[in-house]
Amino acid sequence: MQPRFVTARLRLTPAGDEDVDALWALWTEPRVRQFLWDDLAIERDRARDTVRELAALAPRGLGLWTIALATDQALVGCAALSPVGVVAEYYPPFAGAVEPLIALAPTHWGCGYAHEALTTLLAYATDTLRLDRVVAACDAPNEASDRLLRRTGFVCCAETEGPRYRLRHYTYG
Repeated sequence: MQPRFVTARLRLTPAGDEDVDALWALWTEPRVRQFLWDDLAIERDRARDTVRELAALAPRGLGLWTIALATDQALVGCAALSPVGVVAEYYPPFAGAVEPLIALAPTHWGCGYAHEALTTLLAYATDTLRLDRVVAACDAPNEASDRLLRRTGFVCCAETEGPRYRLRHYTYG
């Protein structure tokens, strides 16, 4: 079961069908989709399917969370813990591991919210779920994600070709 998290400034709540429209709006925002969806403007049905696929991971404690400010109900982003998917096609050593995902609306970039949410999920992944393999990947041009991953304790271990850009691969812990 996915828990809810409350941090100093954020609330992370398990995502469900009621969040599809807000998540679709976030995921189709050009500056967000540039790296999250390899710049594809996904259809609403794909957003719905993604939310449902991630919700199916809840019995394992994994899945997708919406991120809202503690003082507001409005979605400002999302965060996920899920088994490595497509990245393993480009870097097979990551197959079977779990990776985080963070996406914030551009109006909330640079506020430290991504770091706060990721730190919360990493503590949960290691302390509660006892995951021994948490990894990450980001597109090489995505300097903000590279800084975030390094700041939260990830170490770059490889770089490979990716679907659109070169991919940087990181291990945690």
